[in-house]
Amino acid sequence: MITCEQCRELIEQYIEGVISDTQLEELKGHAETCDACREEFGRCGLMEEVIKGAFSSETSAEEARETVLERISEQDVRQVREIGAGRSQVIWSRRAVAAAVLVAVGLAIGFALGRADSAGSGVTLAAEVPMQVGSLEGTVLVRHAGMDVWDILKPGSVIRLGDKFHSTAKSGFALKLDEKSTIELNQNSMLVLKSYNGQTEFFLEHGQCTAALESPHGPFFIDTPNGRVEALGTEFTVTVE
Repeated sequence: MITCEQCRELIEQYIEGVISDTQLEELKGHAETCDACREEFGRCGLMEEVIKGAFSSETSAEEARETVLERISEQDVRQVREIGAGRSQVIWSRRAVAAAVLVAVGLAIGFALGRADSAGSGVTLAAEVPMQVGSLEGTVLVRHAGMDVWDILKPGSVIRLGDKFHSTAKSGFALKLDEKSTIELNQNSMLVLKSYNGQTEFFLEHGQCTAALESPHGPFFIDTPNGRVEALGTEFTVTVE
């Protein structure tokens, strides 16, 4: 029999759509004997129904995400908190719900709707930049500027100006800016590539990233909702709560 802590991890995997059939049976078995975990697993089912409803009409992935967030009450989306010795309860934050919308069933439906909407839209993709995906762990999403569709970032993915990167729970990646410079995005973070033309500029919407730059390097900035950070050294970390 799995523990409540293991159950919490399996619920996260269920939300992200990466749980195996065996693990799902273990999760269901534990939920039958634990009131707290059964309640949280039930909320996952409710979330899935809300997600499916949000994507039931022809709408963009972004609009559907906002619909989901509006329909899930604040009392059901607080952050994870401990509820007793040896036990924990998963209570999702708004940010975690947004990630779940993009990664779980809504992602697949959003792909279909988004690709259909964009096929005849005549959207011109932004210019490619000579950056490469380095280390990659878990599920990281990328959305090109002007597009409503989120794609799963993969080794070899083309990087373009305006790309928005979204690392989900227990995920992250490194973007190789050149042979000796990288920027790493931690889990539950969102980063946008704003410029790369002699001056490199990113926007960290939330989460944490770490830049490791070759010395000397050109102008390098990371904007945040709270201000701008300029790279004066070769390695630094920026965090936005």
